[in-house]
Amino acid sequence: MKKSILIIACSATLLFVNSIAYSAEGPYVSANIGMAIPNDSDVVDSDMPGVPLEIESDNGLAIAGAFGYGFNENLRLEAEIQYVKHDLDKVNVLGSSLDINGDFSSLALLINGYYDFANKSAFTPFVSAGLGFSKLDVSDTSITGMGSLSSSDDDTVFAYQLSAGVSYAVAEKFSIDGKYRYFATSDPQLDVLEPEVSGNLLTVGVTFSY
Repeated sequence: MKKSILIIACSATLLFVNSIAYSAEGPYVSANIGMAIPNDSDVVDSDMPGVPLEIESDNGLAIAGAFGYGFNENLRLEAEIQYVKHDLDKVNVLGSSLDINGDFSSLALLINGYYDFANKSAFTPFVSAGLGFSKLDVSDTSITGMGSLSSSDDDTVFAYQLSAGVSYAVAEKFSIDGKYRYFATSDPQLDVLEPEVSGNLLTVGVTFSY
């Protein structure tokens, strides 16, 4: 009798897990928060043509929200708003490293496509790619002992990202996930500076399905 009850309980558990793992169709909303790890940026300065510049930045904040639709257990498409902000740290020029003040931010609108590796567990690995645009903003920049480097400025440019992660289905309509993203843009024109913009984002998030 006890063995029969155990078998029934295990079967029910498996059915429940399967229902979680495969209930992927329909609309959903998600939210993510985490750390932005910007790459060092090679910069072209029109006031100093031919002089190599490199800007280092501190780690910062990344937050994002998305609305999407799951077409089946594997394919999803979503529209995402993503905000990243971090402080500038050092500028390297002609063998010297100088302190730089100021902050940098990115507000991006991206269309992301996902492929979920659906399986019989509550864990679902996924990969994703996204394309869109980002408004990049640099403000209050100055180099210690040299005054203003650039007035505050912004530019809107092409942006893209690649990501991978894994989600865990807590319930049929609710999951949590951990995600790595590589985010980059085309080079913006920020006053006299034309920097390279790219970085790594490590986020955790929640997803609610309808």
